[in-house]
Amino acid sequence: MDTREETVTGGRMVTRELADWVAGLRYEDVPEAVIAEAGRVLVDYLGECLFVGGTKPWGQSIAAFCAENGGGQPEATIIATGKKTLASRAAMANGTMALGFEYADFGAGSRPYPFAVTAPLAVGELRGKSGKDLALSIVIGYEVMGRIYRATQNGSSGFYVPALYGTFAGAAGCANMLRLSPENTNYALGLAAAFTGGTFQGHEEGAWQRSLNGGMAGERAVTAALLAETGFKATAMGLEGVQAFAAMYTKGRLDPDELLGGLGESFIISSRWSKGYPMNLTLHAAVEALLQVMRENNLTHEDIESVDAGWQKVEGFLAKHKVSTVVAAQASLPFALSVAAVHGKITVDQFTDETVADPVVQGLIPKMTVSHAADLLAKVKNSMPARVTVKTKDGRSLQAEVLYPKGNPSNPMNPEEYKAKFMNMAVRVLGQPQSDELYERALALTDLRSVSDLTPLFSPR
Repeated sequence: MDTREETVTGGRMVTRELADWVAGLRYEDVPEAVIAEAGRVLVDYLGECLFVGGTKPWGQSIAAFCAENGGGQPEATIIATGKKTLASRAAMANGTMALGFEYADFGAGSRPYPFAVTAPLAVGELRGKSGKDLALSIVIGYEVMGRIYRATQNGSSGFYVPALYGTFAGAAGCANMLRLSPENTNYALGLAAAFTGGTFQGHEEGAWQRSLNGGMAGERAVTAALLAETGFKATAMGLEGVQAFAAMYTKGRLDPDELLGGLGESFIISSRWSKGYPMNLTLHAAVEALLQVMRENNLTHEDIESVDAGWQKVEGFLAKHKVSTVVAAQASLPFALSVAAVHGKITVDQFTDETVADPVVQGLIPKMTVSHAADLLAKVKNSMPARVTVKTKDGRSLQAEVLYPKGNPSNPMNPEEYKAKFMNMAVRVLGQPQSDELYERALALTDLRSVSDLTPLFSPR
């Protein structure tokens, strides 16, 4: 029986329809406010890449590997090092850095910027593309990643969700940047479907491989787009074919309306959640609520008898009390509450081997409990709320509730807060003047004549 033309969509060729939209979208088609968000995305991305690439061993390790194993081809820049390598290898390094410290934004089916920025940035430098080209590619990456996620997701597939959808984001953005025809864009998406993958095991073990999910997707996206540019004939039904992406990963679920309905009427990038804290997003509201109680009542950690965090959902992975690595700490609400109580804040400096091992922080963790507050989700839209009840040693019971934590689309960071987040990471690597310059120029992305005009600022002068 010949099944080459059978689909899970009743014969509808949805990959080609999506490819037609990607290939046809132009900068002038996108509202100015949407394009401006691409500059803020790039700032977020560069801050995390600089911090991880310049200060963390997993960032430095992947940077060295990709510099040494790029075939001697100086095509694109590895962030924080200034070294150039093969574009796909630069994407591997930078994508790993961008997923390297739990700061990646939320939206488009999980954390999009390591995936929507990485490959187009490398290809943009390789081909001398403009800031406008890069901005449009980023917008497309968010849209494609989010729409494929919404159209196919049917609960946990066992794979690491961002990496599963992120290769499509990068490949689509690069295809538009390279001005591929609809047919060759279709090939790029077909190759992306074949290349995708990633697991959660790195999270379980606290291994560096956790962050490599971003790098693998970026490298594969560059390869998919450049290979499609040559006319390499890939699958035409990469999403809907009977042995294609949806059949393999999501039990055949693929909703054409979720994938294609209203394309171009609004843009997913506009509703992204830019993280205010470098930890799992579900932890943010509870930590903010605890800090609010402590601030308003002039408490220190020594005043706390216990804390109960009422959560919209309790997951064992995120409610664990046993924390011995930074990776585990960034996905543990009891640890986050404990370290926030002791330090009075949550930044990258609260997630180090030293703070994880701190006996004061560890001693407070058993006092943190997590419970299910079923009413919370009914109060919000597109948020992860929490309520904390603090019992003090002198017998008081104090409570606060946070529905929209800082960085949520309904509670965005103001420009000063946004820049402070970037500078806290970048200054450690670039120093103050260069960090200032990079921030302003990345934010004004569309003013760049060439992506290459920005890349000298990616490493210390």
